[in-house]
Amino acid sequence: MGDRRALLAVALALTPRESKGQEPVVDPAATPAPLEPATQVEPQQRRVFSMQANLRVRYLSIPSSVMDVWYFDSDDAGANPLARPRIRAYAVGGEWVVDKAPATWIFYGEWIGNAMEEGYWDDVESSPADHSDGVWIQPDGFGMVVLGANYGHQIPIREWLDFLVGGGLGLGFVTGELTTWLSGGNADVVDSTCLGTSAAYERQAVCEDDGAARVPGLSPMVDLTASARVHFADQGTVRLDAGFHNALYVGTAFGVVF
Repeated sequence: MGDRRALLAVALALTPRESKGQEPVVDPAATPAPLEPATQVEPQQRRVFSMQANLRVRYLSIPSSVMDVWYFDSDDAGANPLARPRIRAYAVGGEWVVDKAPATWIFYGEWIGNAMEEGYWDDVESSPADHSDGVWIQPDGFGMVVLGANYGHQIPIREWLDFLVGGGLGLGFVTGELTTWLSGGNADVVDSTCLGTSAAYERQAVCEDDGAARVPGLSPMVDLTASARVHFADQGTVRLDAGFHNALYVGTAFGVVF
């Protein structure tokens, strides 16, 4: 019995005990390292607008019924048998388009080329009409360089189709001239000795021209447009246009999306 008590006393003496008022000793190797905070990945935001680079082509005209108000044509009673020229033109240019629904902004530059043939213009006068006092006009490199901007309001129809309705303004820089021949009795005739009493359509064949018509060098451009636009998986678009561009027109524009 005494031996057991002695062994218990020795075991208790060898066991380490915490001193009163002291913190327990912690082995640093046994303490887990603090966890670093996970890196937060910000989601990439999608651009709220898109841009397009387009090629545009247009055909412009003024209806003959409109020109009938100011000029006779060959089908008018008593008029000269020469048909009045038809006002026609074509336009080719480029566009930079910014799309941010529901707005579409179109910035463009284009060349408008003349497609009207030379011919006789007999202005409408009070009765009795004089069909021999008109002017013969021959376009000579006549055209216009136009810079402008349009706004279109988007009307979604399908994911791949929308309509645009809007308008805009531009400024045209006129090139070339309109060469004229006047009737023989006109005071502005350059050579009054050449067929001095003949009509302009006769003088243009043999006489020197009477100079260029007075045309302003700058011309404002007014746009009213309605379009149908087809989208090709955010890669490209094709647009069909119709409206007013200082004349009635139809056209198309197509290009790539950025």
